[in-house]
Amino acid sequence: MTTDTRAQVITRRTYNRPLDKEGVKFETWEDTIDRVIHHQQWLWERAKGGELNVFEHTELEQLRDLFIKRIGLVSGRTLWLGGTDVAKHREASQFNCSFARVETIHNVVDAFWLLLQGCGVGFEPITGNLNGFTKPVQIEVIRSTRDTRGYDHNKEYYVGDSWRLEVGDSAEAWAKSVGKLLAMKKPVKKVILDFTQIRPAGERLSGYGWISSGDDTISVAFKAIAELLNKRVGQLLTRMDILDVMNWLGTCLSSRRSAEIALMPYGSAEWHLFARAKKDHWIDNPQRAQSNNSLLFWDRPSIEELEDIFQIMEDAGGSEPAFINAEAAQRRAPWFAGVNPCAEILLGNANFCNLVEFDLNKVNGWSLHEVEDALRLLARANYRQTCVNLDDGILQRSWHELNEFLRLTGVGLTGIVTWEHHESGHHLQMLRQAAQMGAHSMADELNLPRSKAVTTIKPSGTLSKIMSTTEGVHKPLGKYIFNNVRFSKHDPLVELLKAGNYRVWTDPYSDDAVLATFPVSYDNVEFTNVDGKEVNMETAIDQLERYKKMVTYYVDHNCSVTISYSPDEVPSIIHWLRKNWDSYVGVSFIYRNDPTKTAEDLGYPYLPQEVVTKEQFDEYSATLKPINIDAANTLEEFEDEGCATGACPIK
Repeated sequence: MTTDTRAQVITRRTYNRPLDKEGVKFETWEDTIDRVIHHQQWLWERAKGGELNVFEHTELEQLRDLFIKRIGLVSGRTLWLGGTDVAKHREASQFNCSFARVETIHNVVDAFWLLLQGCGVGFEPITGNLNGFTKPVQIEVIRSTRDTRGYDHNKEYYVGDSWRLEVGDSAEAWAKSVGKLLAMKKPVKKVILDFTQIRPAGERLSGYGWISSGDDTISVAFKAIAELLNKRVGQLLTRMDILDVMNWLGTCLSSRRSAEIALMPYGSAEWHLFARAKKDHWIDNPQRAQSNNSLLFWDRPSIEELEDIFQIMEDAGGSEPAFINAEAAQRRAPWFAGVNPCAEILLGNANFCNLVEFDLNKVNGWSLHEVEDALRLLARANYRQTCVNLDDGILQRSWHELNEFLRLTGVGLTGIVTWEHHESGHHLQMLRQAAQMGAHSMADELNLPRSKAVTTIKPSGTLSKIMSTTEGVHKPLGKYIFNNVRFSKHDPLVELLKAGNYRVWTDPYSDDAVLATFPVSYDNVEFTNVDGKEVNMETAIDQLERYKKMVTYYVDHNCSVTISYSPDEVPSIIHWLRKNWDSYVGVSFIYRNDPTKTAEDLGYPYLPQEVVTKEQFDEYSATLKPINIDAANTLEEFEDEGCATGACPIK
C-alpha cells in the first residue's frame, strides 16, 4: 500500500516530540527511535542491576533496526514519552491499558491520575461507598484569567459557611483535587471551585509535551460532578452516577484524547439503564461519549437475551453496548476483572498492560524462522516494559503489586490480512510460541516472574497508519481509498499539503478545521469488484470466523475487532455467538456502511475513508508532489484515530 506522506504527517503530529519550548522544531523519526532505545536500555540496566554487555547492546541495535524500518514498534505511549523524565518518574505514563473497579474515592483518584497520563482506563462502577454531599449546597465556579503558571498544589479551606477548593496547576494536583471534592462532607452552604491557579490554554506542557487546555475542561467537569453530588445528598452514588463521574473526568485531558471503557454485569440492578446510557446522550449527557460500554456475561445468554441486547444496540444506533464473555475471559485469565478500552487485554483489578506491534505486511517472503526471531526480539522488549516502579505517590500500591505478579505483555500483530500465511492456524500458532518464548526468556534472564499472558491483537488505528499497513485484524473497506484527515486551518502543514496538490477543503463540521485527502491503496489484499470498485464485502460471520481463528491460534488475551454488520445479519450473528460461545471473549459491533457508496449517496458531507475506483485513485495520485515534512512545524495536536493514546477508534 502507499501511504508515505500520510505516515510522515501522522508520525510528526503524534510521536515526534518538540525540541524547543516554542514547539517549532521537532524530532526526526531516527531521533524518536533513539529516545525509545535509550528508554529500553534504561529499563534493562535497572532491572538487571548493571550495565549491558556487548551481546545485549547488539540486541538493542537489532531492535532499533526493526523500529526504524517500522516492522515492529513499541506502544504509542512509549513512542511519545519513552526516554523522557516523565516516563522515568511517572512510570504509569508508559501504559496504554488499565482496569480497576471504581468503588472508593481512592479508586477515582487513581483513575483520574491515569487518564491524565494519557492511559486508557477500563472500570466497573460499584456502589456502596461513594456518596453525595451532606446537605444541598450552592456551587460557584471561579475561572482562571492568568497568563502564567500558578502554584502546583491544591488548597482547601472553610470561610464561614463556604468550602473553597483551589485546584493547583499540576497533574498531581488535578488528580488529588477530585478526591477532595468527593470527600467534602461538611454541612456547608456553598462549594467554591477555584481554578485561578491554572495556566492558560494553548501552552505546551514541558513534561508531557502535549498542549494544555487551561481550565476549559476541568471547570466544566468538576461543576458537573459537584451537581451530581448535590443530587445525591445523603445517599450513595448509583452505578450510573459513578459512570458519569468517570466520564466527566475523561473530558479533562488537555488536547490529547483520553479513552475509557465501562463494564457492568448483565442482570445487575442497573444494567438496563447502563445498556441504554448512550442513547441520545448528546442531548443531556455529552460526557457519556467518553466510554465504550460493555455488559459482562458470566453465563451463556439465551437467544432471547441476545435478541434483547441487539435490539437495545439498534435502538441506540447499532453499536453499544458490546458484550463480553466473562466466563471465557476468566478461563483464559484467572485474574480477570475487566478489560482496557479496546478490550484486547484481560486485566485484573488495579492492573496494567503495555503493548508492542508487529507488522506482518512487511515480512511476506521471509522464512518462518526469520519472522519468529523478529517477534521474539519484540516480545523481549515488551517484557522489559513491565519492569517499572509504580509507587509514584498517587496510585495505590495494589497497582504495583499486581504488575509485579502478572507482568502482562501484549505482543500484537497488525497487517494480518496482508500476510501470505494469515489463513494458516499452524503459522499463527508458531508466532504465538515465538512471542511467548521471547517474553519468557527475558523474564528468566532477569530472574523475574514470567508474563501470565503474552499475545494479543489490538485495533491498531494510528500505529498501522504510520507503519503503512492494514489495521489489526480488520480488512480495509476497499483496495483504493481516499482518507480524509482533519487539520486545524492554522496548521502550517496545511500550506505544505496545498503546495503538494493535496485536496484541502473546509471541514463541514468546523469553521476552524480543514480536511486533506490522502490516497491509500491496499495492493496485496483480495476484494470484490462491484461496479468498478474493489470493495470489502465480508459478512459479519466472515469477520467473526477470522476473530475465532486469531483467539484460537495466536491470542492469549483477546483479539480486538469491530464487526460491521447489517440488521438482517443479526439472527446469524446470534446463532454464531451461541454456537461459539466457548471461543468468544468479546468484540464490538457497528452498522456497516455500503463501501460502494459515496458520502453523497449516504447523506454525509464526507466520509473519513471513501472507496474509489482505480482510475480515480491514479488520476488524483498523479497530481501529487513530494512534501518536506520538516518545512512546517506546529503547535497543533493531531486527533488520534487509534489506540495509541488509549483511545479506541470505535465509540
